[in-house]
Amino acid sequence: MAVCPKCGNKTGEGAVFCDRCGTPLPKAEPATPQAAPAPASGSVICPGCGAGNVPGEAFCDFCGSPLEAPVPAAAAATATATEVAQAVEEPAGALPAEATLTCPACGAKAMPGEAFCADCGASLAQPPMPPETVPEPAPEPVVPVAPPEAVATAVPPEPAPPVEPHPAVEAVAPTPPPAPVPVAVPTCPACGAEVEPVDRFCSNCGAVLTPAQAQAAAPAPAEPVMAPPPPSAGPRLVVVASGAEILLAAKDELLVGREDPVSGVFPDVDLTPHGGEDGGVSRRHAHILIEGGNYFIEDLNSTNSTSVNKQRLTPRTRQPLKDGDEIRFGRVALILKI
Repeated sequence: MAVCPKCGNKTGEGAVFCDRCGTPLPKAEPATPQAAPAPASGSVICPGCGAGNVPGEAFCDFCGSPLEAPVPAAAAATATATEVAQAVEEPAGALPAEATLTCPACGAKAMPGEAFCADCGASLAQPPMPPETVPEPAPEPVVPVAPPEAVATAVPPEPAPPVEPHPAVEAVAPTPPPAPVPVAVPTCPACGAEVEPVDRFCSNCGAVLTPAQAQAAAPAPAEPVMAPPPPSAGPRLVVVASGAEILLAAKDELLVGREDPVSGVFPDVDLTPHGGEDGGVSRRHAHILIEGGNYFIEDLNSTNSTSVNKQRLTPRTRQPLKDGDEIRFGRVALILKI
C-alpha cells in the first residue's frame, strides 16, 4: 500500500498516482512500464490510459488523469422523465398538478393525496360552499316634488256647501249636564290635614279624632259642618314646620324617637309622621323627664344629637326645660308648651 506524500491518502498496491489529489506516488523499486489491467465490468474507464477504476474516484490509479464524474441513476431517470414530459405538448402557462392543489376553503397549498387541509381542516375532496348572497335593498321610491311655481299657482279647492240642519233637530234643545255636588273632605281639627271618617287618630300629627269629630267631618251636604272645638290645654310639643301639636302623656318619663315594630321600639312621642326619618331622628333619641312639675330632657347618645335653643346637649346629661323652649331632635324642631 502506497501513501501519498502530499495529502496522506492511502492507495492500493501498484498505484502510481494518488486517487485523491493526483500526486505521483514514490516507487519502492525501479519503475517499469506496467500495463493497464483490463477494465472490469461496471468500472470507470480512464480517458487517458483506458484503465478501469473504481466508481467514485476522481483520478486514475494508473496515469493520474482526471476521471469524469458518473451520472447518478436517479438523476438519469429524472432527466429521462423530464425529456419525456417536455416532449408532450402542454398548454402555455400550465402548472404542475402539485402546484395547483390548494385548499378550497382557505387557499393554503396541500400535498397530493391529502384528504383534509392541514391549516383549516376543510375537506379537499368536496368543493367549498358558495358564499351567501345578501339581497340588495330595494331602492326607495322617488317622490316627485312639484316646483315652487306650480305650488304658488295651484288653485285652492272650493269650500263645501254648508249643510242646513233638519227642522226637527233645531226644535230639540240640548239638555245641560247636572252640576257636580260638592263633597266635603274631612280634616284634622289640630293640623288641618285630610283624614278618613273612620280614622281615630290623625296620620299627620297624631291628634285624637273623637267619634263626634269624625261624624262632623264626614260629607253632609244638607247640613253645614261645624268646626270641632280646640284641644284641651296641657303639656304638648308643637311642630314648627306644620304647627301640629303632640300631647304629652301623664308619665314621669317619655321616650322620644321613631316607631319601629321590627325592633320593638314604640316611643311615647313618635316623630315619624312629622319628618322624623328624613330629619335624622333615631329610634331611641331622647328622654323627657317630669319631676315635681319640672321638665328635663336627656339625649340618649343619638346619631344626630339633641339641642335646646340651638345649644347641643351632652349625651346622657339632664338639661332643664321651660315653657317656650325650642327643642331640636336631629333636624326636627318643636316648641315645648307647658
